Amino acid sequence: MVVTIGTALAVSGAALALGVAGVSTAFGVKAAGIAGAGAVAENKDNFKNALVLQALPQTQTVYAFIIALLILMGAGLLGGGVKELSTAQGLVMLGAGAAVAITGISAIGQGLVAAAGIVSCSKNQDAFAPSIVFSGQCETPAIFGFIASLILLIVGLGVLG
Repeated sequence: MVVTIGTALAVSGAALALGVAGVSTAFGVKAAGIAGAGAVAENKDNFKNALVLQALPQTQTVYAFIIALLILMGAGLLGGGVKELSTAQGLVMLGAGAAVAITGISAIGQGLVAAAGIVSCSKNQDAFAPSIVFSGQCETPAIFGFIASLILLIVGLGVLG
């Protein structure tokens, strides 16, 4: 197996994507979970709304996981022979990982907004839909980062084909 600088950059991109998004999701889910625990302690009927809102920041890690898999597949590290990636190809894969990692930090803010939504819903059940919308707005950067990374990998490098 030949490990080039390009391969090392690609693996770094996959690790960066999943690591940063994963830690950010953990902070977001923590914030919402704390609020959820308090809301459920007041009234167990608050559980379903709290659970849905707490789950929202996890999508950033899902996006990062998909990008990390595509990077590793593109480098030939999953199910195929390791490719001798050029430094330029490795830099593109690192960039794709960085894009989804940096925009995945939005999971922290999303968790904080979800926490506020959980508190709102515990006081007024009609606040659930607006709370979903407010929390969803925080995810927009992560969606853009995910799409940009997909374009880089699939269209730019032809990772899947």
